[in-house]
Amino acid sequence: MGGERTALAQREDADGNRRWSIDRRTLGLWLLGLLAALAVLWGLGAAAPVLIPLAGAFFVAVAVAPIGRWVRDRVPPRLALLGPLAAMLTVLLVLAVFAGGLWFIGQRVAGEVPRHAEELQRLWGQASGWIDGLRERFLGDSGSGDSGGGGAEALSGLVASVLAAAREAVSTLVIVLFLALLMLVEAPVWREKIVKTLGPERCATTVTAVTAIAQQFRRFLLVSTTLGLITGALYIGWLSLFGIDFLFLWGFLAFLLNYIPVIGSVGAATLPVLMALAQGGSTTALMVAGGLLVIEQVMGNFIGPRLEGKQLAISPLVIVSSLLLWSWLWGAAGTVLAVPMTVLIAIALSHIDALRPFAFVLSDKSDRRRFEARTRPE
Repeated sequence: MGGERTALAQREDADGNRRWSIDRRTLGLWLLGLLAALAVLWGLGAAAPVLIPLAGAFFVAVAVAPIGRWVRDRVPPRLALLGPLAAMLTVLLVLAVFAGGLWFIGQRVAGEVPRHAEELQRLWGQASGWIDGLRERFLGDSGSGDSGGGGAEALSGLVASVLAAAREAVSTLVIVLFLALLMLVEAPVWREKIVKTLGPERCATTVTAVTAIAQQFRRFLLVSTTLGLITGALYIGWLSLFGIDFLFLWGFLAFLLNYIPVIGSVGAATLPVLMALAQGGSTTALMVAGGLLVIEQVMGNFIGPRLEGKQLAISPLVIVSSLLLWSWLWGAAGTVLAVPMTVLIAIALSHIDALRPFAFVLSDKSDRRRFEARTRPE
């Protein structure tokens, strides 16, 4: 009996000996499922230019949808468009605060560069000499005569890469905001379309799933904000031990960049380390870098996944694995969308009877009823 349900099972032959046998039908189904999963991953990667803006717009829309509904319910029907506009205005205000905070930090840091220019130039010369020594030792290339030019060339290349990435990010953000506005405006129309296409019962299931996804995404934003505040406080506490300037500035930077996984933590730690290098030398900088690395590792790989998993009903191991998977598929955008996309997939699977066991595997619950309760709207 068991051989009909598993690909590999034990059977007894005529002599009573146990032999391993393969159920070809079950094995074929598993191989077909594996090929289908690989095809889906390939499709997600190939369609990234289209799927990233759509996914980002969907999560933006569901995050601010309550604001739009609140405004729409309090204005005359002919002014119903004010609801989506108010929701998008909220998004723009948040982005303005985020960009304004980064601009303020950049201005303060730029103002401090001349004061430490001589020390930074000396340290840059030491680093260039160390790199040239390694290159001469292992590659046989002395690199003499062009260390300054090479440094300037590397710096200009870095600036060009940053500007190109920023330009692409801004263009993608504009598309995401435009799509989110359209989603908010057309949400009632699409609900009527779903009712007429799928019927009231299936429409109710779809609405329930979308509502659960929206609630979990807003919970994710709340958890991320809490983690950002804790990380910023830890930055301030650690840097204060070494007397690093602009303590609250670095804490605010860590809070802002906490919303950008992996890349944000690198950016949040780099500037304080450079400041420590300019103020106290390489020993202080190494100690500061070590402490910030511990903070980021503990918050990003232990406390963060556990807290997010507990609030979102997703296994911490699945959350960390999803960061690797989605960053591989979609690059930097994948790190930002990894947890929301994983929550979306888990909730969608939980509303499909045949796929519900796969959703349970992604959860942090050992009781299926408790998990299903977390994937339903409150």
